[in-house]
Amino acid sequence: MRTAPVVDGDLTARARIVASALDRFAAHGYDGATMRDIAAHAGVSTALVTHHFGTKQALREECDARVVGFIAEKQDAAASPSDVLGEVLGTFGPYVARMLGDGGAASEALFDRLLEVARAMIAEGSASGWLRASRDPDAQAAALVLLGVAPFLLLDRLTAWAGGDAGAALGRIAVPLAELYTDGLTTDERLLAAAGLAAEEAS
Repeated sequence: MRTAPVVDGDLTARARIVASALDRFAAHGYDGATMRDIAAHAGVSTALVTHHFGTKQALREECDARVVGFIAEKQDAAASPSDVLGEVLGTFGPYVARMLGDGGAASEALFDRLLEVARAMIAEGSASGWLRASRDPDAQAAALVLLGVAPFLLLDRLTAWAGGDAGAALGRIAVPLAELYTDGLTTDERLLAAAGLAAEEAS
């Protein structure tokens, strides 16, 4: 799991600041992270952070742009939508989870971009027969984003549960999630009935 990625060879002060901001925003949220903390984590002065970005909001926008740019890069490389969604969450998961939870226009734009990738994943998977289409494909896309982000929302608790190792926690959770996606969870239709779906519709 990489929570503050830096492009190989890109070790400039600006790149370290962005990497630090991704990490600090993920750890403390936008309001909780300070320019001083971001600077200290990057090993630079607060004045240098201000010189490069001006404000914390501008730094947040740069971090969001890094995530969106990563998605666009993967899409331009013709990566499958499922790989794009997996890689963006694998690389920026803690940041994405925290920023989506913070709300606001930037969070809405980030969610919309992830939703776009999930929609493409469902369309491609359904067309190839790899994915089972939902009765509500758009809600299915939102559910995929939700399930992908959820482990990072609870990462502190999961890390404690796994004995203090975040990577081990995510690895263990990945197994039952993969089973859930592949085999389903229940052996009868009671959940479909609880959702108001008739047995004949569910068949």
